[in-house]
Amino acid sequence: MKKYIISGLLVLIFQVFYAQINTDQIKKNVTENPQENFDKLLDIFKVKPSELTQEQMNQLYYGSKFVKIEYTIGNYNRESGTFWKAAQKRLSKSKAEKMLAEAESKYAINPLNTNLLDDMMNIYSALDDHQKIELCSQQKDLIIQTTEKSGDGKSEETAICVLAPGEVLQQLEKLATSGPRAEFSQKMKQLPDGSILTIYKIGDREVFVKLVGGYFF
Repeated sequence: MKKYIISGLLVLIFQVFYAQINTDQIKKNVTENPQENFDKLLDIFKVKPSELTQEQMNQLYYGSKFVKIEYTIGNYNRESGTFWKAAQKRLSKSKAEKMLAEAESKYAINPLNTNLLDDMMNIYSALDDHQKIELCSQQKDLIIQTTEKSGDGKSEETAICVLAPGEVLQQLEKLATSGPRAEFSQKMKQLPDGSILTIYKIGDREVFVKLVGGYFF
């Protein structure tokens, strides 16, 4: 009896920490009612992110792939070497002041990009705005936790779910420490929902990573 109780608890713990993201349901929710299943959640995330449950974070973060956002990760990537370049390292107060208005306007549209959040923290650090640094830090931590809890990466069914190719590379960096680079291989396949599943292998270890909804353009 004790054996079955322990087994049941282990299954429950696994389900709590690694609940595979149902992107079909998330897409359905945000398509049918974007005001309730995206806009409302985004408004909370902008000011009090810790008030969102994990289920709401899943809906917000992965749902962002299925709604029209004026400033996407793709937009950010195209400006990373121009507008955002100065904010990718320590910058002067005067430079931060010049960037602030435009940077905040883009941040306000889409605070779900961890690279953009890093840049905003550098800007706020130059301005000694500790309250806003803390907010950006909380937002970034929640996004990272959401990705980490999306799956354990041990199978297609429990793949780690990410939104951007850069996040795929982050998972690859974790895997690279487990075996020699010479034994590295990867396979990719398109899933019916448009997502891309990549299977990375180094040595005898595999990691399954799912790029939800495919690539940004």
